Order: sequence, then C-alpha cells, then structure tokens
Amino acid sequence: MVRLRVLGGVLAVATMVSLGNPAAAETKLVFAAAQSSIGSLAIFLAKEKGFFKDEGIDADIVDFKGGGPAVQGLAGGGAQFCICAADHVVRLRSRGLPARILTALTEFHGYGLLALADSPVTDLKSLKGQRVGITSPGSLSDNTLRFYIEEVGLNPSRDLEILGIGTGGAMGAAIDSKSVAAGMLTTPDVQAFLARQGKYKIVKDFRSLRYAALDLLVMESWLKAHDAETRGVAKAVVKAQGLIKSDPAAVRAELHAMYPNFDDALLTEVAAEAQHALSTDGRLDRDGYKTMQDMLLKADPTLKPVAYEDVVALDYLPK
Repeated sequence: MVRLRVLGGVLAVATMVSLGNPAAAETKLVFAAAQSSIGSLAIFLAKEKGFFKDEGIDADIVDFKGGGPAVQGLAGGGAQFCICAADHVVRLRSRGLPARILTALTEFHGYGLLALADSPVTDLKSLKGQRVGITSPGSLSDNTLRFYIEEVGLNPSRDLEILGIGTGGAMGAAIDSKSVAAGMLTTPDVQAFLARQGKYKIVKDFRSLRYAALDLLVMESWLKAHDAETRGVAKAVVKAQGLIKSDPAAVRAELHAMYPNFDDALLTEVAAEAQHALSTDGRLDRDGYKTMQDMLLKADPTLKPVAYEDVVALDYLPK
C-alpha cells in the first residue's frame, strides 16, 4: 500500500541518490504532492505496480501540504517533480524560473463549492456579503472562485470575504461551524461530503469544466540534464494511466488504499469519476490549458501568457 510521506521540519533537499549495488542501482526522485486527490492516482499506481521501479526509479511521494510549499520544493530542488496545479508553470515562468508540464494528470476541473443543505446560499450571487472558503490564496480554488464571482457581476475583493481554510477536514469544519457560508472542496472530498445525504449541497459544480487542473511539473533545467530519468518517469506514469482506463479493479484497489475509510458505494462513485476525469495518455488538452491560463491571467494581470508549446514537454512522452 502506497503512502504519502509527510515532509516535516526543514525542507529536505532530496537530490538523486543511487541505492543498492551498482548493477541494480535505482535513482531516487521526490514527487512533491500539493494535496491528496484522485488526480494523483496515476503516480500512486505507477509506484504500487512497480512501473517506476521498471525504469530504475525509486519514487518518493511527499505530502507538502499545499500547492505553494510543493512548488517551492520543486523550484528549490527539494523535489524533482511536483504534482501540482498547472497554473504554477505560468507563475514560475513569470518569475524567471522555467518549468514544464511533463504529463497531464487530470482533464477536468476537480472542485465544487459546497454549503450546508439548509444554508440560504443557493448560487454564486447569493454569496454577496458572505465569507467563502478556499484552500489558499492564489490557488486553483481561489482563481476559480474569483473568476466566476466576476462572471455573475460581483467583485470578489469587495462583495465577499474569501478565506484560506485548507482542504478536506479543515474545510468541512469551517462549513459545519458556519465560519464560512460555503467552501471549495475537491474530488474525492466532494463525493464524500455529498454522501452524507441531507447535510451538504453543491452551490456551484466546476467538475464538468475541461481544465488543466493537476499535472506533473518539472523544472526545465532538471529535465534537460536528466533525459533518461525524465523519459522513465513519463513512461511509468502513462503506463499507469493506461491501467486507469482499462482496469477498473486496479483503480478501485488503489483508491481503497488511498481512502481506506470509504465504503463500497463511495469507492464505486470515485472510481467512476477517476475514469472520466483523469488523463489516459499524459497529453495536456490545449483547450483545457487555454481555459486555465485565461482564468489565471484575469485573476493576476501581472502574469505573462505562456504558449502551450513552451510549457508542455510532449517530446518526453512515450510514442
């Protein structure tokens, strides 16, 4: 059973390390995870099924407790790859830190805005004057909420209060205590909360939006200096994505390992969502990238647009 290792204390600079005897050496690579979601499923499957090992890679999946810290780990060299929102590539490049997307992980947005079932909040317009929870400032949940708040004619900086709460249990506690009128949750938390019938409702569901949400990021300098390792990672991840498409039993088994408290009905629902929402070939959808960048640049006009071809490392994907 694959577990995320939680990074604690001082950021560990986990550069490549050869393990074992030279004839069977493996390259240790750190994958910084922004959060635990089904978007990470292909990475976990690649590790669980030995696909990374087949490429001579010892994959260490580390929970960095948020996109900001995970990207800092990537940019600072504490991690070689980041399981992060695609918008971080645009942000990094605007800071003079060229990053690339090695493989797409999701093809659709993963968030929904939830409230208590008896809340007077019914849609985005009814959030005026309310406190609303996001994971963290500048995150995918923040950018998405602000974009759609403006779409309904409200000013996200003036007409409501947007608070960084965190994910999962922290967001649920904020909603339950009415510290926020509604909160942004990602899959599978959306399904898990809605499974408590009669307690929560969806105010706005973004999960049908084709969007470059979660991807596998790598710094361009590292990618160019480690061609074989990069191609090995891409091959292992894409192989796992093929398994997601073709083997529902493998998907269900891995999801059970990731979420052992989910009952059979919830596992079935999340497994179906995974087969629908996740990439099956590692190739980032152009329309999804455009939507992501359009929303990001509206949220932060100081950023510069980056062409799809400059971001996506298609040449490293298996043919």
